[in-house]
Amino acid sequence: MNSMLPTWLRRPVLPTALAAVLLLPGCGTGLFPEPEGQETPEYQISQAEQAWATPYRLGDEWRFRNAAGYERRYQVKGLADQQLPGMAAGSQRVQYYRQGLSARLERVDSGYVARPGQQQYLAQFSMKAAVPKSAEPLTVELTWGPSQLRLPAAAQPGALPADVRLLPAATLGTRQYQNVWEYTSLLTSAARVPAGAVRQVYYTKENGVVRFVEANGTVWDRQ
Repeated sequence: MNSMLPTWLRRPVLPTALAAVLLLPGCGTGLFPEPEGQETPEYQISQAEQAWATPYRLGDEWRFRNAAGYERRYQVKGLADQQLPGMAAGSQRVQYYRQGLSARLERVDSGYVARPGQQQYLAQFSMKAAVPKSAEPLTVELTWGPSQLRLPAAAQPGALPADVRLLPAATLGTRQYQNVWEYTSLLTSAARVPAGAVRQVYYTKENGVVRFVEANGTVWDRQ
C-alpha cells in the first residue's frame, strides 16, 4: 500500500468476529478453492482512487451541530483492507481478487442511547477495486443511517442520477467547501419513515459527510 493512507497499514484491521460480520471473508481462508495451473489475478485500488478513502482515519471524529446548538459526533471505529474473491459464473472457482477498503463509524455523543436490536454502527464506507475484464467498475458506497449512497468515484457529472448533483462550491453552516455532491430525495414513499431517516446528504471526497438533513427537516452541519 502506498503512503497516501498510512492509517490503513499502521492500524490493525477489525477483530476477526467483527470483520466477519461487516465484510466478506478474505483470501486464504480455504473457503474458496484456488484455480489450478494458473495465477489468480488481483486488482488493486490505485493511488488516485484511494483519495476517496481520505476522510476515514481511525479515531477521527465527525462533529455536527444543528440550529438549536445540539451536537452529534460520529467516530471512525474500525478499518479493514482485504482481498475480496470474485467467483466465476456458475462455479465455486475464484476468478479474481479485488482489493476492498472499508470503514465503520459509530455515533459517540452523549445524546445517543443504543437500543436493543439496533445496529452497532451508524455509518459504513466501502470501496472495491475495478475489475476491467469483468466490466466491474470502481465501487464506492456509503451507508448513512438507513440510506445507501453510491459515491460517483467513476462517474462523469453528466452521467449522475437525477437526484444527485455536483455543487462546484457551497457554504454549509460556517464552512465553505469545493466540489460537494448533493444527494436529494433519499426518502422513499413508504408510509412509515424509518428511524434515523435522512432526506438529503452532502458529501465531499476530502471530508466525507459535511451536512445531512433529517426527515423532519433538521439540518446538521459539520463543524
